[in-house]
Order: sequence, then structure tokens, then C-alpha cells
Amino acid sequence: SEGEHVLSQGGGAAAQHRQCEPISWGEAQPGDLVFYPDDSHVGIVGLRDITGNLLIIHCSSGKNNVVITDSSGFMTVGRPLYYSES
Repeated sequence: SEGEHVLSQGGGAAAQHRQCEPISWGEAQPGDLVFYPDDSHVGIVGLRDITGNLLIIHCSSGKNNVVITDSSGFMTVGRPLYYSES
């Protein structure tokens, strides 16, 4: 069904995490969010590589850029909550 994403208003990764339903790593699909411990960093699931490992899109201050990496360091995954007006 069609719906809209409920955007969080500030609060960083912790606020984004609160707007997600916890899911397993096996359920992760593009658009889901992944989080470091204590919500210190957030990434977006991009896709899976040829061997089935998740590729994560996130910012890297060390690289001063947006990067695509494996899921190293990310501990939890969540699916953003959506609502529908129908």
C-alpha cells in the first residue's frame, strides 16, 4: 500500500532508531537503517554484494565523504516506520 515516511525532527541517530521497527540482519533490505552501539552512528542499507554481504552507505569523517562499506561496526538494524492515510 502507498504511504509516507514519518520523518524525525532532530535528535540524530537515536531519534532515527526510535522511528524504526527492529528486524534481523537476514531481513535487511535497501532503505533499512543500521546503527552503531549507543546510536553513535547510522547508515543506510544499500544492497548485498555478490557473496550476500550487506553494503552500507554512510558518512565517514575520516574520509571526509560518503562511503559504501560492509556492515562492520554496525550492531543493530531497523526498518523505518511508515504510515498510511488509507
